[in-house]
Amino acid sequence: MAVIRETRVTPDAEGDVVERNTVTERPVVIERPVVKKKGGFGWGMILGVLIVAGAIVAYAYNQGSFQTAGARADQATQTAQVEASQTADNARQAVNNATEDNSSAPAQPQTESDTPPPQQ
Repeated sequence: MAVIRETRVTPDAEGDVVERNTVTERPVVIERPVVKKKGGFGWGMILGVLIVAGAIVAYAYNQGSFQTAGARADQATQTAQVEASQTADNARQAVNNATEDNSSAPAQPQTESDTPPPQQ
């Protein structure tokens, strides 16, 4: 710890030193109180991860499982395939009807490959 020494001089009328007083002072040390740190980055990160995980779980619960979504996608794909097949069959039938009207050739009998697949 540092010690402060101060010398006080008393001069006379002519400026000569008459008296010397040396004063020794020890400075007062003010200790800061120990401040306990509150939650920092780690606690905030954990809390943020928990909030995001909870939001994902809530969203998945409201929207259904991934298996349900996959089953719906498969069903939509199958429906689209059936509709595309029916559209192709209708177009083929329209072409056949148009050629039958323009020519005197007899109509061709419908085969199994021309029939639309049964709907499920």
